Amino acid sequence: MRKPALAVPLLAATLAVALAGGLTACGGADADTGPDAATGTTPITVTDATGAEITIPGPATRVACLTMICVDALTEVGITPVAYRDPLALDERYAGPDADMREITGGFGEENTEDVALARPDLVIGLAGAQDGLRAAVEESAPLYLVDPRSWEDSVDVLRTIGELTGTEDEAEARAQAFTERVEDAAATPSELTTLSMFGEPGSLGVDSVETPVGSLLDAVSDYPWPAAADPFAPIAVEQVAQVDPDVVFAQAFSASDDTEALSERLATDPTWAGLTAARKGRVVEVEAAVWATGRGTISLGIVLDTVEAELG
Repeated sequence: MRKPALAVPLLAATLAVALAGGLTACGGADADTGPDAATGTTPITVTDATGAEITIPGPATRVACLTMICVDALTEVGITPVAYRDPLALDERYAGPDADMREITGGFGEENTEDVALARPDLVIGLAGAQDGLRAAVEESAPLYLVDPRSWEDSVDVLRTIGELTGTEDEAEARAQAFTERVEDAAATPSELTTLSMFGEPGSLGVDSVETPVGSLLDAVSDYPWPAAADPFAPIAVEQVAQVDPDVVFAQAFSASDDTEALSERLATDPTWAGLTAARKGRVVEVEAAVWATGRGTISLGIVLDTVEAELG
């Protein structure tokens, strides 16, 4: 029996931006103008998530990634970025530890654009709502295409668009179809268990709403009553979670320390938390925060689905 929905807000600005998404304006290639007489290549024009029109003279071969979904999608089509921001890019499931890439330093949304320039990209891909302010500086080196995926379907659209931008449409379409079919198969017989993807630390907790790639994926395969909140920057309280009382919690612990204590352990002394069905039945599943929070692409969401299917049976 499905439990009633509860409007819940997300975490604070940085995490909300990091987890937010939506490719309502992912773009897709617009009508081309025909091959360039000098190079023989056909310009590619797309509109990004901010409404900006981006034109490149032909398929991009040197792509710098300010966001992890860029690395994720490029990995799907067999391309290594020339630059990366997220350490997850060095994971063997993505570009890998031996990939020849320049690290882009600087804070989130305040990346060092000199690192971008030194990578000599012909296209830079970033996250709308976080890296918009970098456009002028970045575009001294290469066009900046911003994405904003708010569902797993949007993440698939990002993959297809990156396929168009890099001339790897066939590879992108094959990966997009495979992932879509996998989700549709899982959604055909969804679990009746109520689930929750939760992140942060005690006193600063957030929830993936259905308007995030992870939240929408959980909504497709389980009972996920976590609609988008009016205020996406406000943290939630354990008492709000208790009103829905999820059967299974997928917990992402964040900390400045490399040795992060499990979120369930950090909340264990909270009597409200201890009374949750998921806590009482030992169904708080600690997951890879980097993959769940910043991955956003089809490789990352496939890893998420692996964990969810294993837990929900």
